[in-house]
Amino acid sequence: MPQFDPTDEQLAIIRHNPEDNARVLAGPGTGKSSTLIALINSLLERFPDLRIRLLTFTRAASAELARRVSRQSAAITLRPSTIHSFAISVLLQNPGAGNILEPLRIADDWETSEIINPTLARRAGLTVHRLDRFILEMAANWESLGPIQDPRISREDRARFLGAWNEHRKIYGYTLLAELPFALRICLRDHPDLEGVSFDVLIVDEYQDLNACDLDVLKFIEHRGCSIIASGDDDQSIYSFRKAAPEGIRRFLRDYPGAIDYPLSIAQRCGRRIIDWASFVIEGDPDRPRDRRRPSCAEGAAEGKVALLSFQGHAAEAKGIAKLAWLLIERESIFPSEILILLRSDHNRSFSGPIKRELDALGVQYSDPDYVDQILAEPNNRRLVAIFRLLVNRLDSIAWATLLKLTHGIGNRFSDSIYEAARTGLTHFGHALLQAYNVDFQGMPVVQVRLTQTLMQSVLAWIDSHPIPEEHQGGWGQWIIDTLQGETPWELTEDFKNLLLELDRLNEPHQSFDRYLGQITPLGKDIALAHSEGVRIMTLGKAKGLTVRATIIGAVEEGIIPRPDSNLGEERRLLYVGMTRAKEFLFCTWARRRRGPTARSGAPRVGVVRNHSTFLISGPVESQDGPGYIDHYG
Repeated sequence: MPQFDPTDEQLAIIRHNPEDNARVLAGPGTGKSSTLIALINSLLERFPDLRIRLLTFTRAASAELARRVSRQSAAITLRPSTIHSFAISVLLQNPGAGNILEPLRIADDWETSEIINPTLARRAGLTVHRLDRFILEMAANWESLGPIQDPRISREDRARFLGAWNEHRKIYGYTLLAELPFALRICLRDHPDLEGVSFDVLIVDEYQDLNACDLDVLKFIEHRGCSIIASGDDDQSIYSFRKAAPEGIRRFLRDYPGAIDYPLSIAQRCGRRIIDWASFVIEGDPDRPRDRRRPSCAEGAAEGKVALLSFQGHAAEAKGIAKLAWLLIERESIFPSEILILLRSDHNRSFSGPIKRELDALGVQYSDPDYVDQILAEPNNRRLVAIFRLLVNRLDSIAWATLLKLTHGIGNRFSDSIYEAARTGLTHFGHALLQAYNVDFQGMPVVQVRLTQTLMQSVLAWIDSHPIPEEHQGGWGQWIIDTLQGETPWELTEDFKNLLLELDRLNEPHQSFDRYLGQITPLGKDIALAHSEGVRIMTLGKAKGLTVRATIIGAVEEGIIPRPDSNLGEERRLLYVGMTRAKEFLFCTWARRRRGPTARSGAPRVGVVRNHSTFLISGPVESQDGPGYIDHYG
């Protein structure tokens, strides 16, 4: 690991007095994470009994901080976590205090899209597509702490949805992820003797990603005698969909009077030309504070290579992007894993599909960060996740609903009849299903009854003979693999086995099996985004927190970025985040005309003349012909 040689800015932070609140306003690549770890080491060396907690917003950032912490002597016992994980830990330590359903059960992405949303939509009399509006509005109220109403939703429909949702969540026994910080806020507000929140210093990374509810949680903790150290970059605030905004970190000094303000302004990652180009983009935001300092490059920093390249159409652009990746690998000796191809959006893989075909033609290896979703959607893998959920709780309603859905011949009508039995019996789905099983599903269709009885008999027999051990060697993933070996009709795919073993290396030691199962989807996705043997292709939002040698941003056109229906400030910040991932090479590409699916992204302009994004007009990099640039590369 390279020796950490702090700058004067970093030294000031490392010497911080733990009794003071503080803001660390850090530009991209300015060594924020290294500085925070050095600060923790310094605090624990000066004050060994200091109670410190390290939080961040994204799981990927938490995993990266965990990796860095594990290499430091004083901080090695400090385990960073996300805001949501922190909320879960406090809620579990204080049963009944957060007004959430117990046992705590959070549906993963597959369960949400295949079980929760379709059954809720049927109960509420909505289409799944329209249901999204109601769920987003409800989450926005939790996240913003204020009444937010979608004008497309009538008062009557809203009331009907809320009634259906409250009934549905009790019958299926789930809690939404967006509820957790709100539930923690209720705990902190109403219970002064709450366990699990007694700290001297709370360090919060990626502070710009917090919404009003998250910020209120921190205020409640600070009122209990804890100092808050907020670290982040308002220029990288891109989560308005969950009501986060750059104003949160911008007003920190007003929210915490007397707080110390620490800048980190020396970019140690990006080349000079990359910083200049990205800074031009972000400085075009008229709402950005005028006193915000532009990052400067460290002494001796490389210049960096940048280009804005135009192509005749979408096919030529895809070919050009693939050829650029090939040139970076062959001419610049860059590992494929050190190259990002970023897109504003990629609905139905309309942008990435053509690029992948061109990469295949050139023999360039690439990875698909969505492969974890594909692994977890594979029926046998999904069936086994549900069965292991039943090992934790044999009444798990979502797990039973999953097994019914994955059994050919058992349709929605049968599941809905179990739901109705749960509703009228004032119980939940899993309990109603087992009750019906015990009386041979009287009055239900014979064929579906036989299929369900066969399924439940085999599953119940298996879980009865495989109790969860109190102690086990190795991680839970290894235990799952060992447990399934050679004695079950169900078998994990090799990809899933590899994923479970990788999760064993990332998960917290001594965590419960229930918690481990809940981390498979989110941590698996973080692994897919952060680690790859090939070129990574993803959307701009998913690239946050990554660092590579080369970045290619495709479709940088007016109408795509910025999108016509989006906040211009956030669109700038989104592009800025993508541009500042690269250390040495940054290419932006655009097409002068588009046809087919890519022409309908953002503002549809099929076959019409296009221009590159207005964010780049009059900037330090002028557009040039892409094929000509590639032909004369180097």
